[in-house]
Amino acid sequence: MKKTMRSTRWLLMYAVRTFALGAFALAMFAVNMPVHAEDGSMSAKDRAALLANASISCDAKRNDCTAGNIDTGDFYDVSIANDCFLNAYYGRIGNKAADARDKVSTTGTKAKKMTELPANQMVCILASASAGRGKSPVEHYVMALPWDYDAACTGNTRCRKPMPAPVPAAMRECKADHEAKRYSNCPQGWVSVKDMEAYPMGLPGLQ
Repeated sequence: MKKTMRSTRWLLMYAVRTFALGAFALAMFAVNMPVHAEDGSMSAKDRAALLANASISCDAKRNDCTAGNIDTGDFYDVSIANDCFLNAYYGRIGNKAADARDKVSTTGTKAKKMTELPANQMVCILASASAGRGKSPVEHYVMALPWDYDAACTGNTRCRKPMPAPVPAAMRECKADHEAKRYSNCPQGWVSVKDMEAYPMGLPGLQ
């Protein structure tokens, strides 16, 4: 009987210890890994980082977002896009290099150049600014992607290919972390729509 009680007690202690270790590991995973929605929208952590980096303000319900100088009425309405790794809104810089800024270029906004994105650089659009809801965007907040795209792709093949050598200085640390399902150290900033092309219907050849 005593032997049975000791065995039962040992099993209970083992179960409690295993549960505690599992809960601790799960908590650590939750802290370090962003939680993505099934529809491919941004995690709360990534959205908060975007709002801070792009100088975007949203209301309490996070539905209405703006960028610029609200006090003077010189601002843009902003729409937030999906997660770049899971459900990207693609675009490409035009045939000339484009400046990527920390703020939208409204009157009185002291926007600073963050980096220069190379000509024809593939990007993911994280947010779009327009002069009124439902109007065409005038600027996009983009993140450069660490791969290029072959427009000759057909069907459902993504046809990613390495960036052409030599890799531009701004892109040398830009990497894709497939385990975490995110990009890291990739240059970002606001770019005028006249300096790039957006693909709202998906990459050509992949529709």
